[in-house]
Amino acid sequence: MHPMPRPRALVALASHVRTRLQARPDARVGWGAPTPSRLQRLVGGAVLVGALALGCGHNPERLPELDRRFYYNLPDPASQEEFLSLKKDQRQAYLERKGLWKQWTQLTEQQRRAVLEGKVEVGDPEFAMFMAWGPPADTRKQATKHRTVYFHTFIRCTSGPKVGRYVKSNLDCDGTSSETIAAVENGQVTEIKHPY
Repeated sequence: MHPMPRPRALVALASHVRTRLQARPDARVGWGAPTPSRLQRLVGGAVLVGALALGCGHNPERLPELDRRFYYNLPDPASQEEFLSLKKDQRQAYLERKGLWKQWTQLTEQQRRAVLEGKVEVGDPEFAMFMAWGPPADTRKQATKHRTVYFHTFIRCTSGPKVGRYVKSNLDCDGTSSETIAAVENGQVTEIKHPY
């Protein structure tokens, strides 16, 4: 898990409050201690609310379903962090700049519905598979003189707290898992091998 970023203003505010409280060495402790001032309570509350807002805002699991699928298909962690910091009405423009929105709109309505249901069929575009199942846990490239085929391995949790979810490692399941291997040639799914 990545450490939560702390904006400078929030750190400075917390430091200021701590300094002000430490500046009163004669303050009593216990039942007879003076109660915090209204300003101290207000600042303390603001710091707490700010920290909670940051913690909630930077969790991809709190994104709407489609946005979360886009999040996991962004090319790198920096892009994912940037996406999390955007407001809802800014995300589509960001995805357009990254080229993902165009790929999404090129899918048929039926393919988009299947993606949201986590279904992939032979003949679907590779992008639809990534949107449905997330990025693969592993990819192997097999090239010959006349063709190149990519074999993507997807890991799906079959028990535990993440049952039904696709993950990067079977250890992420905290339970059992199964692997599905999909072959892709020229950007199209050509074969799917399910474990059952």
